[in-house]
Amino acid sequence: MAELRYLNLSNAGFSGRIPHQLGNLSNLEYLDLNSFHSLYDLNADSIRWLSNLASLRYLDMTRVTLAKASDWFHAVNALPSLSVLHLPFCRLSNIPAAISHVNLSSLATLDLSNNEFDSRLPEWLFNISSLIELHLQVNHFHGSIPDVLNNMASLEVLQLGINDFVGSIPSTIKYLCNLRILDLSSNKIDGELMVFPEIFSGCVRESLEVLNLRSNKLKGKLAGWLGLLKRLIILDLSENLLYGPIPASIGELSALKTIFLDRNQLNGTLPVSIGQLQKLQLFDVSLNSLEGLLTEHHFVNLSRLEDLSLASNHFVLNISSEWVPPFQLRLIGLRSCQLGPKFPAWLQTQKDYWAMDLSHGGIADILPDWLWDLSHQIVLLDLSYNQLDGKVPASLRFASISILILSSNNFDGPLPPLPSSMEYLDLSNNSFSGDLLPIFAGEPLLLSNLFLSNNLINGTIPESICTASGLVAIDLSGNLLSGGLPQCWAEFPSLMVIDLSNNNLSGSIPSTMRSLTVLQALHLGNNSFYGELSESLKHCKSLVTLDLGGNRLSGMIPTWIGTLPFLKILRLRSNNLAGDIPSELAHFPSLQILDLAENSLSGSIPQSFGNFAAMVLAQKANESMLDSYQSSVQSSVDDYGPMGYIENLLVVIKGRELEYSKNLQYVTSIDISNNKLAGEIPPELMNLHGLHSLNMSANHLTGMIPDGIGGVRLLESLDLSRNNLTGPIPTSMSALTSLSHLNLSYNNLSGRIPSGYQLQTLDDPSIYMGNPELCGFPLDRTCLDNRTLNDQNVTCGDGDECGIEMLSFYIGTILGFVIGFWAICGPLLFNITWRRKYFQFIDRMNNRLMACVPRKI
Repeated sequence: MAELRYLNLSNAGFSGRIPHQLGNLSNLEYLDLNSFHSLYDLNADSIRWLSNLASLRYLDMTRVTLAKASDWFHAVNALPSLSVLHLPFCRLSNIPAAISHVNLSSLATLDLSNNEFDSRLPEWLFNISSLIELHLQVNHFHGSIPDVLNNMASLEVLQLGINDFVGSIPSTIKYLCNLRILDLSSNKIDGELMVFPEIFSGCVRESLEVLNLRSNKLKGKLAGWLGLLKRLIILDLSENLLYGPIPASIGELSALKTIFLDRNQLNGTLPVSIGQLQKLQLFDVSLNSLEGLLTEHHFVNLSRLEDLSLASNHFVLNISSEWVPPFQLRLIGLRSCQLGPKFPAWLQTQKDYWAMDLSHGGIADILPDWLWDLSHQIVLLDLSYNQLDGKVPASLRFASISILILSSNNFDGPLPPLPSSMEYLDLSNNSFSGDLLPIFAGEPLLLSNLFLSNNLINGTIPESICTASGLVAIDLSGNLLSGGLPQCWAEFPSLMVIDLSNNNLSGSIPSTMRSLTVLQALHLGNNSFYGELSESLKHCKSLVTLDLGGNRLSGMIPTWIGTLPFLKILRLRSNNLAGDIPSELAHFPSLQILDLAENSLSGSIPQSFGNFAAMVLAQKANESMLDSYQSSVQSSVDDYGPMGYIENLLVVIKGRELEYSKNLQYVTSIDISNNKLAGEIPPELMNLHGLHSLNMSANHLTGMIPDGIGGVRLLESLDLSRNNLTGPIPTSMSALTSLSHLNLSYNNLSGRIPSGYQLQTLDDPSIYMGNPELCGFPLDRTCLDNRTLNDQNVTCGDGDECGIEMLSFYIGTILGFVIGFWAICGPLLFNITWRRKYFQFIDRMNNRLMACVPRKI
C-alpha cells in the first residue's frame, strides 16, 4: 500500500513484534499503534524503520514495549515533519543527554510519560521551541528543573509530576504566557511560598488554569499570591507543609472548580467568601488544623458542589434544621466535625451520594428512619464513634451498599440481613443481640471484613458462615457465643485474621485449620477450648499472632511452634500446660511478646532465650503488626471508610493487665510467671537490650540476680518476686533509667539496697519485703555498714555505660573542687594588690556588721 497516508491499528488486538516493513509506507502521515487497552503485547527491538517515514506527522505507540529499542530517539529525530509523538508506557529507559542537532522543529506534543527514565532532564529538550505539550510524568527524572523553561514560549501543558525533582520552582515560569497546565506533583520540591508572588506576577498568571503541586515539601502561606491566578480552574496543593489561614481572596477566583488543600498544617477559620465560588465542584481541606463555626453562608452559592471534605479538622457546623442546601453531594466527608447533638436534618435532602462519613461527629440522637432510604449510588456509610440509638432495619438487604461502619454507638436489636453487595461490615461496640444467622442468610459472597466484637450476640457460629468464602478478617470477640468451631476452614483461602476471643466457645481446635496458609492473626483466648495444641496450626506458616491464652489446653508446648517463621506474639498464659519450655521457641526471629504465665511448666529457663533477635534490638521499625493485611484493606474508598482490623492484645506489664493496639508493635515482653520453673536465671537473658518487661515471679528460681541486668537498658518493668533468689541486688540495676516497676519481694536477697539513679524513685518498701537480710532505703532496717552506693563498685552488663558515668562523676567532682578553689584563692596568693583589696573589703564588711550589733547598757 505504497500510497497509504493514514493507518490506525490502535487497540485492534495485534500481538508480537511490529514488522519493520511498515517502513516501506513512505507516504504515511498518521500512524497509530496504541495498544493501551489491548489484552496483548506489541513490541519492537528496533524502530529504525521509522526514519523512512519522512512525511509522518502523527505517531502513537502507547504501551508498545520498546525496552530493547535503544535506537528509538535517533529514529524519531529523523522525522522533520513530526508534530505529535506519544510513547508512554513503552518501558523506555535511555534518553540522550546531549545531541548535535535536534531535527524536531515541528514537534508540538511530546509524551514520554510512564517510562523508566532515570536521569536529569536533557538540555536539548528545551531547545524545541515549537512544543505546546510536554508530558514527562511518572518517570525517575531527578535533579532540579532547569531555569531555561522560558525558551519554550509556546508551551501550554507542562507535566513533570511523579518524578524525583528537587530544589525550588524556577522563577522563569512567569514568562510562559501560554501555560495552562502546570503539574509538578509528587516530587521533592521545597522552598517557601513567599517567592510565589514573583513567579505568578508575570504573564503566566493570565493563562494558568491548572496548578498541581501536590505531595512536595513546600512551606508557607497562601496569602499574597493565590488571588493573582484569576483563571485558575483546578488548585491542588495537598500533602505539603502549608500553614496559616485560607485567605478570603480565594473567593475572587470565580473560575475555580476543584480545590485540594488537604494534608497540610493550615489553621484559622474557613472564609465565608468560599461560598461565592459558584462553579466549585470539589472542595477538600481535610486533615488540617482548621476550626471555627460553619454556617449556611459558607455554602450559599455552591450549587454545583459535588464533593465536600472537611474531615479531621475542628469545625463546628451551626446549620439550621430548616436549611435546604443548593447542592446535591456525591461525597459527604465530615469526619471529626462537630455536627450534633442532633442528627443533621439537611442531610435528608441529599439523594445521590456514594460516600457519607459522619464519624466522630458528637451526635447523640436516635438515627432517623429516613437515613435508611439510601442513595442508589451509595458505596460507603460511616457513622462510627457517635452516640446514636436505633435499630438497623431488615430493608438493608435491598440496598447496594458495600461498606457499612456503625461501630461504637448504641445500636441494639437483631443483626440485619446483608445485601449481596456488602464487602465490609463493622458493627462492633454496640448492643446488637440474637444470633449470627441473619448475617449469613443471604450467602454474602463478597463479604471480606466482618467486625461484630463487643456486642451481646449469642448462640453458636453457624455452618452457614462457610458461604462467606471471601472472608479476609472476622472479629466476633467479646460476645456470648458458645459451642464449638466450624469445620469448614478450607473454604476460606484468603482468611488472614480470626478473632473469637472472650466468648464461651469450647471444644478442640479443628484439624481443618491447617488449610489457613495466609492466616496472620489467630485469637482464641479467654474461651474454654481444651485438649492439646492442635498440630494443624503448624501449617499456618504466615502466623504473626497466636493467642490461645485463658483456655483449658493441656499437654506440653510442642516443638513445632518454633517453625513458625513470622511469629511475633505467642500468648499461652492461663492454661494447663506442663513440662519443659522447649528451646526451639528461641528460633523465632521476630518474637517480641512471649507470655507463658500461669501454667504448670517446669524445668529450667532455656539459655537460648537470650537469642530473641527482636528483643535484642533497642529500636523497632515503624511498621504495623499485620502489614500485608493492612495493605489489602487500604485500597478502599479514597481517604474514607475502613481502617480494617487493628491488632490488639492484653499484656500484663507493671503488675497490671493493659490493652495495647496501635502501639503494640513497640512492646517487648517475656512473662513466664506463676509456673514451676527452677534453676538459675540465665545470664544470656541480659543480652535482650530491647526488652521492656520481664516477669519471672512465682517460680522456684535460685541463684543470684545476674550482674548484667543493667545491660537491659530499656527495661521498664521487672518482677522476680516469690522465688528463692539469693545474694545482693546487683548495683548495675541502678543503671536501668527507664525502670518504673520493680518487685523483688519474698526471696532470700541480702545486703544493702543500691541507691541512686532510677532506684531512688522506687521508694515503696513493699517491693523488697520478705527479704529479711536486705537493708537500706526505703526499708526501715539500717545497714551496719553505712557506705553508700558511691562507695561500692558499680558493675554493669557488657557494653553498658554506667561504670563510665560513675567515673565521670568522680573526675568531675575533683576537677570542680580544684578549679573552684584556685579560681578564688589563686589570685589572692600571687597578686599583692588583689590580696590587699580583698582583705580591706572583708575588714569594712566586718566593721559594718559590728556597728549593727546592739550593745548592752
